[in-house]
Amino acid sequence: MMADVWNRLEEFIAEDAGKPIVGRLELTRDTDLYHDLDMNPDHITRLMNEWAAKFHVDMAGFDIHHYYPSAKLGIGSFLAAVVKSPFSTEARETLGGRSLTLGMLEEAMQKGRWEA
Repeated sequence: MMADVWNRLEEFIAEDAGKPIVGRLELTRDTDLYHDLDMNPDHITRLMNEWAAKFHVDMAGFDIHHYYPSAKLGIGSFLAAVVKSPFSTEARETLGGRSLTLGMLEEAMQKGRWEA
């Protein structure tokens, strides 16, 4: 059953991500939506909503801003975080976010709900 969950997730993500220009799309449980697949927070929000509906995952515990705090920043706050980032761990975390991996999505599919 776990392989089936992974296969369905992998197919769903591959369909959204599309074919890479060079090589083959390699998805693993450690693949991060933002850092590895270059999805922006708006794309991730849309994808997560579609994923939750398709796989019947309760998303009450999900907040995109937990993973990508920079998504809620205005341009001034964003630029201030960029300037501070070489000196501030908090600014780097705001800009870089936290990992949101395919393994986390797989686990939520198995449980039927998102757990932060």
